[in-house]
Amino acid sequence: MRKQLKQVQGFSLLELMIALVVLGVLLGIGIPSFNSITESTQLRAVTHSLNSATQLARSEALDTRDDTAVCRASVNFDACDFATDWSTGWVVVTLTGADLETPADVTVVRVWEPVDIVVSGAANGFVFNSSGRATTNGDIQIQSNAESRFICVNGSGRVAVLEVNCP
Repeated sequence: MRKQLKQVQGFSLLELMIALVVLGVLLGIGIPSFNSITESTQLRAVTHSLNSATQLARSEALDTRDDTAVCRASVNFDACDFATDWSTGWVVVTLTGADLETPADVTVVRVWEPVDIVVSGAANGFVFNSSGRATTNGDIQIQSNAESRFICVNGSGRVAVLEVNCP
């Protein structure tokens, strides 16, 4: 009976240390891959949100017959703020007065919160008129450490998402 008890004693300290080293190596290999997947997913999500915002602005312009814009949000998210850093959030607004930067002159349609990724370009945003044509055109670049995407708007109001710089 004593022989059987000696055979079933558990792990030795050496076996435990080897298992921990193997686990550490596997985690060291896996975590960088997971980080790149997370960045890629975040890049796609922000690109989709900006594309949706731009499409919504064009659709609102056609529906309401008023000039509508997608632009960088002001501090209070109640008007546009003309700057190139869109990572602080963006809004879709309908112009009811004369100035996109004045809260009394716009009606906020939808708000997007700040993001933890580099989003830049189109300092004046994209403004669509009642026929859906863009009165301002340009591009926005969404960039992570490894890749980037561009949202391009041309004068006809066409919105495109590209992996290379806009033509």
